Amino acid sequence: MTGASSGMGLATAREMARRGYDLVLSSRRPEVAADEIRSAFGVRVEAVAGGIAEADLAARLAAASQEMGGARALLLNHGGPPVKPVMALTDEDWSRAFETMVVGPLRVMRTLVPQMQAAAAGRVLAISSFTVKAPWAGIGLSNALRAALVNALKTAALELGPEGGILVNALAPGYVETDRIRDWNDSYAGQENVRVEEIRARTLATIPLRRYGTPEGYARLAAFLLSEENDYVSGQQILYDGGLVVAN
Repeated sequence: MTGASSGMGLATAREMARRGYDLVLSSRRPEVAADEIRSAFGVRVEAVAGGIAEADLAARLAAASQEMGGARALLLNHGGPPVKPVMALTDEDWSRAFETMVVGPLRVMRTLVPQMQAAAAGRVLAISSFTVKAPWAGIGLSNALRAALVNALKTAALELGPEGGILVNALAPGYVETDRIRDWNDSYAGQENVRVEEIRARTLATIPLRRYGTPEGYARLAAFLLSEENDYVSGQQILYDGGLVVAN
């Protein structure tokens, strides 16, 4: 599980541990989360420090997983890119974000999936965003590069399904109450020179359920998609968004 020491990644790690899964947790500083999950749930947890764009991370994750019997489920997550309008983005912004949001996750998947193929079973899930289906102004990097990853994963679902029944999906949150959403609100408030409470109220008004989602609610759906309870959902981006995006 990459990007698993905070927010929805950590909530999903906790939910998987609650279900009895042993875990390999990765983030830049995974030790605190790993200790907390071991203590709370009594499962084996290995911590592998590193950012998903680091070229050697995938091999280190594969080694840790293999020592624990081989990966059966893979959660792909990472920190969000800078909040900037498209016209303010530089070539360096695009290149750096592409390594983190596309190249890194696909490298990890490419390195871990052979362990699933050897067992003829496996689940891959990426934490995505509703903006893949409904782009949002001011976050060009997230809109574009999450869409690139989702379409690569959909392609992988077509290719890996016949080769051993590996299911590949993305789970897209809408507005889930995490530090990332609070950063978004602060950034938009600064861009528009308004109070953050105004941004929050405006956001809630767009959600049919009129409330933010929770990391724990997201985690329950993610854990289903990562588990053997999911026996037929593949090639999808599923929305956890309170009805924010109603798609045909």
